[in-house]
Amino acid sequence: MNRKNPHIVLDALLVNQHPTGVGRSILELTRALASEDRSMKFTVLATDGDLFSWLDGKPGWDVVECSGAKGGTLRKALFTQLKIPKLCLSLKADLFHSLQFVAPMKLSLPNVVTVHDLAWLRFPHTVEEPRRTYYRLMVPRTLKRAAAVVTNSAATAADVQQYYPHCQNIKVTPFGTPSWVWEGDTPNLADPRKRPFFLFVGTLEPRKNLERIVEAFSRLQDRPLEGTTDCWPSLVLVGGKGWKDSNLRLLMDPLVASGDLEVLDYCDIGKLRDLYREAQALLFPSLHEGFGFPILEAMAFELPVITSGQGAMAEVAGQDALLVDPLSIDELCDAMSKLASSEKLRSLLSFGGPARARHWSWDKTAAETVAVYTDVLNK
Repeated sequence: MNRKNPHIVLDALLVNQHPTGVGRSILELTRALASEDRSMKFTVLATDGDLFSWLDGKPGWDVVECSGAKGGTLRKALFTQLKIPKLCLSLKADLFHSLQFVAPMKLSLPNVVTVHDLAWLRFPHTVEEPRRTYYRLMVPRTLKRAAAVVTNSAATAADVQQYYPHCQNIKVTPFGTPSWVWEGDTPNLADPRKRPFFLFVGTLEPRKNLERIVEAFSRLQDRPLEGTTDCWPSLVLVGGKGWKDSNLRLLMDPLVASGDLEVLDYCDIGKLRDLYREAQALLFPSLHEGFGFPILEAMAFELPVITSGQGAMAEVAGQDALLVDPLSIDELCDAMSKLASSEKLRSLLSFGGPARARHWSWDKTAAETVAVYTDVLNK
């Protein structure tokens, strides 16, 4: 091992053309690691080298395009187990960091593995096959062999400790607020909405609890108006199409037809920034999250947040959000009603948001990640 300039290989195979959640966290961590000299050499393994083109010419950084890993879970699994060990040998790597939950079984160097969440174990019905089966088979073996297990929140660390008590070296390296919220702040607002609206940001999939969100919103429309509210807000859902959404579509169709609900696809940063600025509140009461980027994005724009009062979401939001039981439609509906009816409550939640968002720093994430590398290499 080169102790003066150890070689770290980062597995970034989960980053795709529309990085959300895990993919976005990998990009953010890579940018933060590359922002200063770490006295280390880094090689990034990516399915598409163009996604990391900003590393071109960066001293101490290389990108290896792994086109053989493009595609679904099976292709990534085969590439991870059969090709990555040979790649690490040819690169003369000193440490391998898996950012996709699973590391190769036949790896001749120490490895760190990031566990983003345990949704596939805690809420298996919210994770599609074959990914669920792959994780069930491979994650326990990966964690048993890992020199260190990294999690993005204390809540996820607690989950890992509960389900895998043999894991001894668990390190929490909390994520930061997505960097785009601090980059450029000129409002566009080309087509502002006349009616106030609640906003949801995320993939339209079971883990996001969208059926309960839509059901609670539908009940709200039938309630008498409260306070100075002229009309109940509408609902705007922003995110890519997920899976297992047939029942969700049935719930949404009447609301779409009445004009109370609008479903958008992925939005560019400018559009998303405008939506955060315009909205009355963010609805993010997921069943399970490893972290929860939309919470901090909303807070950065002084947007009140309704989120789950448990796990990583409560950890990220702290006291600066309205926390609810994600399984209670009535509680979620009540929270919507309170926020829509009370300008004082909205102002109170808006006030603490930016400071809360500033608290979560990618520079700190990178520094703590490097500390994990150093600890493992020194052992």
